[in-house]
Amino acid sequence: MAAENHGLTRYPGDIEEQEGKLPLFLKLTYAGFLIFGIVYLVIYFSGDGSPLVEQFNQMAGNAVP
Repeated sequence: MAAENHGLTRYPGDIEEQEGKLPLFLKLTYAGFLIFGIVYLVIYFSGDGSPLVEQFNQMAGNAVP
């Protein structure tokens, strides 16, 4: 059981945890990876000329003429 003491949470084994804020660079990193993943997914499924992607697009009804 965790005991509360002035903003500290103490766990068994003398482990203490203090709440803190997430640094800005880490928030920007998460946002960057999310944006990169979405852009990559859109570019990948728009077709890069590979037969596998073209076959998937045909099955999904998104075939490029």
